[in-house]
Amino acid sequence: MFILADATEKELESLQQSVDVVTDTDKMSKFVSEMIDKGIAFGLKLIAVFVIFIVGRFIISKLLKIVDRAMTKSSMDEGVAKFLHSTLNVICYVVLLVILCSKLGIDTTSFAAILASGGLAIGLAFEGSLSNFAGGILILIMKPFKIGDYVESNGVSGVVEKIDIFYTSLITVDNKAVKLPNGTLSNSVLTNYSMFGKRRVDVEVGVHYDDDLQKAKNVLNNVMNSYNNILKEEANAVVVKELAESCVNLEIRMWVATADYWDAKFYLNENAKEKLEEAGITIPYNQLDVHLIEHK
Repeated sequence: MFILADATEKELESLQQSVDVVTDTDKMSKFVSEMIDKGIAFGLKLIAVFVIFIVGRFIISKLLKIVDRAMTKSSMDEGVAKFLHSTLNVICYVVLLVILCSKLGIDTTSFAAILASGGLAIGLAFEGSLSNFAGGILILIMKPFKIGDYVESNGVSGVVEKIDIFYTSLITVDNKAVKLPNGTLSNSVLTNYSMFGKRRVDVEVGVHYDDDLQKAKNVLNNVMNSYNNILKEEANAVVVKELAESCVNLEIRMWVATADYWDAKFYLNENAKEKLEEAGITIPYNQLDVHLIEHK
């Protein structure tokens, strides 16, 4: 009787073990099946995200081209057009990033909250960049210069090549590229030499006190009027600027088109010297007379 009961218990234990094995196998199969389903679903999401990214880039590219054509047709300032292009490009890609995160199952509300909470820290970390961004907006609104203008600021001068979100690019007269922060430009003294279509060329020439002053003025007047591109309708003149210690300083004041400024200045410098020398007018220069006194 005991032997039969013992045998029955062993059979029950064996049966229980078999059931446990089957149950574990079912659980494993179910787990593997779920992982495969999740992997397939995630893979499909990745494929969808990749497709959305490619399509999004294509749409953004087409949109930017349409906007660029519209700005070109509207004769918008080149600097403003490039600035708006850069800004729109950034905004479009931020929107695309949010869409991709949403497609991957990332809670965009939480994403926005993270961006908002990190905004202050980012703002402090990129204080200079934000200042440059604000400066770029001010430059585009106030328009102190435009693409192609010759400007000077912070000890640097050159032709404005490009106005970006954060920096303005200049090309110097000796063909060097210089990037100036927009924040600095918007808060500094800036000289725009191309704002108007004409400029006055001022060239100062000193003559000796013993020379005929009127004769010297006539010579310089002839030099000034011999320049082909002088704007004759303007108030061009040769004036006595200063009675200096060792000479009388005359100044040629000649108006020319802005594009002719440097050519006119070099012309006056060279020809004023030559014509004054031909007329026997002395251009004095600083000199030191040393007298030796012999002590006995």
